[in-house]
Amino acid sequence: MICIEAYQAAGSSTLPRGPFALTAVLVFFSYSLLEHAFSLIVRRKAASFFPLLPAALLLLLLQKTEAPLFLFAAAASAVAARLFLDLFPHIEKVLLYGVFLPDAAAVYLYFGRHVLQGAFTSDKLLFVSLVTLTLASLQELLFEKPLLRSSGEAFPFFYFALLGILVTLLPMQREPINWAPVAEAGGRIFHRAQDMVDSAAYHLSSMWGGSYTTGYNSLEVSGGKIEHSGRTEIILKTSQKPYYEYTDDETSEDMKVRRTLYLAGGAGVDKTKLVSFLRFLHANDVNREYAALFSQLSEVKVEYAYLNTADEIAPVNTIFIYDGSKAGSGSVYDGNSQNEVVHKKGYRLTARYLDIDYGSPYLAGLIIEAEAAGLDESLSYEDACSYFMELYGVELGSILTGDEYEEAAKGSYSAADLGTDGVSAALQELAVQITSGVRGEYDKCRVIEGYLRQYSYQTDTVGGHDPLSTMSTPAGMADIADRFLFETGSGYCVHYTSSMVMLLRLSGIPARAVSGYRYVYPFKKADAYEVSGDCAHIWPEAYIRGVGWVPFEPTSAYRTAEEYTWHRKPAAAGNETHSAYVPTIPATAQVPDVPDNKNLSGMTLDQAVGIALPIVLSTLATLAVLILVTFAVAKVRYLRAAPKASAGSPRRTLPTEAFYPTILPGHRKRSGLIFRKYSILTTGWFTEAAQFPLRKMNLPPVFANSCTQL
Repeated sequence: MICIEAYQAAGSSTLPRGPFALTAVLVFFSYSLLEHAFSLIVRRKAASFFPLLPAALLLLLLQKTEAPLFLFAAAASAVAARLFLDLFPHIEKVLLYGVFLPDAAAVYLYFGRHVLQGAFTSDKLLFVSLVTLTLASLQELLFEKPLLRSSGEAFPFFYFALLGILVTLLPMQREPINWAPVAEAGGRIFHRAQDMVDSAAYHLSSMWGGSYTTGYNSLEVSGGKIEHSGRTEIILKTSQKPYYEYTDDETSEDMKVRRTLYLAGGAGVDKTKLVSFLRFLHANDVNREYAALFSQLSEVKVEYAYLNTADEIAPVNTIFIYDGSKAGSGSVYDGNSQNEVVHKKGYRLTARYLDIDYGSPYLAGLIIEAEAAGLDESLSYEDACSYFMELYGVELGSILTGDEYEEAAKGSYSAADLGTDGVSAALQELAVQITSGVRGEYDKCRVIEGYLRQYSYQTDTVGGHDPLSTMSTPAGMADIADRFLFETGSGYCVHYTSSMVMLLRLSGIPARAVSGYRYVYPFKKADAYEVSGDCAHIWPEAYIRGVGWVPFEPTSAYRTAEEYTWHRKPAAAGNETHSAYVPTIPATAQVPDVPDNKNLSGMTLDQAVGIALPIVLSTLATLAVLILVTFAVAKVRYLRAAPKASAGSPRRTLPTEAFYPTILPGHRKRSGLIFRKYSILTTGWFTEAAQFPLRKMNLPPVFANSCTQL
């Protein structure tokens, strides 16, 4: 286990630790049982070599069935370990002192390479085993001293084994225990004291140029284990209702759906995104009433609480920021640039943004139709100003100038949004498998999104194989995605987004990751809404040609846009103030099932039976041959050593030294039988000298019957 983790830390191994360890233990245990069974028939040293026949057969079958490498490596490692324990001289001393070598390796990997962090059950079992063996070895070394040996008796090994089992049942954490909830339970006094301490720590960190962030992060995240934080980082204020109202079609009841707000951390306004969406609507002849089905202008006031960052955190599709710093107002967000001004606690901004219902079937229908028709007509600045006023009643000139509009119209995506450095062959193959038979880019996005949502959500997990891999580079995202998709099978937004971004890029679709918050308003209206660190989130965006950047939600713990749609519908038929076009969304291609990451063998049941059955039959055949040969040898020795019956005496006598080799070595050793040189074994009965110890030999029934008939 330690060797595999060391190889992975060096970037030279991709063997899954958990399945490898489980397979190795099972093979080692089976090999030990076989060796014990053979030792009942042959001598101990010879018994170590007889199980080589089923072991060699196992390795051959694994190779022929094209099983994954870790199965072959685990089986070979188990056989080698068993032979080493049996044949290496002075193995007791090796095990006594050798346990300290993996101890040192484990400590180095934990502190030096930041692996073996407890994200897997195998990590915990490995540490418990090392601690148990280390304690037993230390006791053995200490009790070798005469002074300590005379002070009392040593604990038996099963005492340490029992202690290890109890420790295994206890929960394991990589981080120190968080005692903050205990302090908060003390009441209002403790709460106020905690606030004072937090405030002092915040200001001190700002004085020394540090940063105080608990939930929000840029893309410098690795996907390691995270701790929940309920600390307020953003305070929102809005005059709008925190929910949307609609009438259910089936029950005709008035319903409410809570608003979901995505706050993106960047440098302010993404003018390229605004211009792309506006041109998309104009190319599809969307009028004011139809645009209102899935879009509206909204406004929200944002105040930084316990936050210290240069990023302007504002709703997605923000078109204007005011009452904030001059550097943030009207600046273009290109996904990479940041302001030089650091915003601290108390910083306020007011953002006006284009609130878009990406789950609306009417918007989805327009995207599919536009993609199929290839609509991407040009739109002059003057026409854009007039069209924007028609749709939303706002002067576009107050948001961007003509030069800024022309510059934004040229932009779409960068070469970095298609970067696939460091992707594995397995990731490339998965991208082809998921999108096979899917034509449109939007449909490919939805299929990949649906595929990833089958994975389980978990915050106690690991990032990529390289602990330095982050989402800031394509290679880092590829490493995180590869381990998430093919090994752990569980993670949180960092893992889902890294996977979707890389799968989209491998499918030829530009994609990027966006960091910020995802906040779901409560049903009850309030003066202010607190966004905690638990709301920090990262999600992917895909660039759909002719449409622009569209966000998606692959993280299974959160609802998709289709699930929190506004449920708006066109006015009654005959009303000429809205477009009569109601799109029909084509059925999305079937999403492939996620492979069971708990069973990484890659073998079917028939293949597994095809491997197990020959091994069992070969083992039974070997045991049967050894038993028959032993019977035959014993019979021959007896017949050759027995003298003929003397005249007048039908009974035959047999010296015990002649009968001694016919007794199985295993029983001969365990019985403690000592034959006298001149003792006689007589047919029909035993002499008094030999009768008692033979009864204690506990021979198998067939041998006991043979002795009785002598």
